[in-house]
Amino acid sequence: MQVIEQINNWGVEFLPENVYVVEVEFKPGSKKLSVFLDSDEALTIEQCRQFNKVISEKLDELDFSEQAYTLEVSSPGVDKPLKLFRQYTKHIGRELQIKLNSQSILVGKLLAIEGEEIKILLKDPKKAYQSKTPTEKNISFSDIEETKVMVSFN
Repeated sequence: MQVIEQINNWGVEFLPENVYVVEVEFKPGSKKLSVFLDSDEALTIEQCRQFNKVISEKLDELDFSEQAYTLEVSSPGVDKPLKLFRQYTKHIGRELQIKLNSQSILVGKLLAIEGEEIKILLKDPKKAYQSKTPTEKNISFSDIEETKVMVSFN
């Protein structure tokens, strides 16, 4: 879809180098255009607000839609899976649930990013991370179907 590509281009053009567009959602017939941003550090509300203003002005210049729509610019939130390899770096040390292309599911702490792979410490079903023989696993990004950051309230 052309508007999605255009918003991604505006992200490269107008966002600071450490902030990037993760995903743009707009379904035909929908009245909501959602733009999800992330950052190599902490994403701020001000960064979202400023990009919302830029996009809004640019879409008005393009005469994007004849009908009213709502533009929302935000972070993906904890319920959204990681989409881009770039997002993994700031989650080192956190627990991930990884669904592989083979449909198997792994749970573990992200230890490192190595080239096009992530390294995780697998969670033992009985001993969690206290196992006497911890198991580390390298996973190629191309083998990952979906990754969710596990939220801990401890």
